[in-house]
Amino acid sequence: MTRLMVFIPAYKAENTVCSVIDRIPKDVLKRCTKIVVSDNSSPVDPTKMLQDYRKKKKLAKLIVVRQKKNRLYGGNEKFGCDYAVKHGMDIIVILHADGQYPPEEIANLIRPIEEGKANLVAGSRFLGNPLKGGMPKWRYLGNILLTRYENLTTGHKMSEWHSGFRAYDCKILREIPFRKCVDGYEWTTDLLLLFIINHSRISEVSIPTHYGEESTSPSLKRTFLYFIFSCQIATLFFLDRIGIMRIEKYHFKGGRR
Repeated sequence: MTRLMVFIPAYKAENTVCSVIDRIPKDVLKRCTKIVVSDNSSPVDPTKMLQDYRKKKKLAKLIVVRQKKNRLYGGNEKFGCDYAVKHGMDIIVILHADGQYPPEEIANLIRPIEEGKANLVAGSRFLGNPLKGGMPKWRYLGNILLTRYENLTTGHKMSEWHSGFRAYDCKILREIPFRKCVDGYEWTTDLLLLFIINHSRISEVSIPTHYGEESTSPSLKRTFLYFIFSCQIATLFFLDRIGIMRIEKYHFKGGRR
């Protein structure tokens, strides 16, 4: 039986995290070995609230972690991947605590991994209509430009590089040096590159786009920096790929050839 872990990175999500867990389909909930909520040192500690929620719902598989200091976006997800590997999970699903990504699609997200057709599956908003779902136009255009640049520099075509709704095959996580990835928002790109270097099978599934008042997104300034740093990571990958530079984390066993 597949050991499935749903990892919910949370920051200032005390008003939404419980409703997100409630939206996980009952059949998926039964199949979960663990549901881990990792609060990234939010100003308001949601630990007691989540513990009360666990008792009320009789959800023993819900694990609540409070980080002592903010590990940044990628650092928190890195903690989740490390937790999954150390606890013998087969698949880890990343599900944001603000409700921006659909828990209802978890079964579709993990199916390609369960069927042996993929090692990483990303939920893509760009296989549908992101603008219809409320994605701001400036974010929509930035995503398109950045994705095209990353497709060009990596030679790997995807409809969207920047979805935070993903499922990872933990077997591959045990093979790649994911702990060397960056801790910022650029983690999503950095980790994906390691899967590409490992010659892993990568798939996308269409998901609906949702931007509501409760959704949390980086500021315009932080999004611009994310754009620049993601381009930098993709450029370094390209330079390593053509032999001009050597990025050590890309040359692990089973990686670059």
